Amino acid sequence: MTAAVNAPAGDAEARERGGRDWLPVIGVLLVLDALITLVLEVLFLPIYLGRGTMAAAAGPLTAAPLAASPAAGAIPVPVTALVAAVVNVLLVAGMSTVSRRVSIMVLPLTAWTIGFLLLAGAGPGGDVLMISDWPTMLLFLCGLVPAGLYLYWKVTSNPGQRLR
Repeated sequence: MTAAVNAPAGDAEARERGGRDWLPVIGVLLVLDALITLVLEVLFLPIYLGRGTMAAAAGPLTAAPLAASPAAGAIPVPVTALVAAVVNVLLVAGMSTVSRRVSIMVLPLTAWTIGFLLLAGAGPGGDVLMISDWPTMLLFLCGLVPAGLYLYWKVTSNPGQRLR
């Protein structure tokens, strides 16, 4: 980086090389951003709209369910699925500025998918972050399909340019 700063004004190669030093760091930050946004999308996935009523307990030792049922008036609003669609496309677009290789451009999407599959499983105590319901499937599809279509468009839009 010091070569780029101390280089003469006509030395474009040194400036360009100094700018490339940050590309791996940017790539790692984009992959970490994919994981951070996934955690936030999963945590805010069970947002309900409307007024829900809790079911009454059947007996003195029976606990009432924690979530309101959809029949009780509250409906799920998976806003984070739309956030996942937009953010994952932006992450793939950001990674395409780091490298033209498809194997590099797909890294944020791969990290997001592996993180999603890890969060979909049960934890050590049997706790589950995502239930098997349509908002979870919508989050999965909205997280993968738009970014995958953007990646496909990016790869096929320049047929003369060879991408690896």
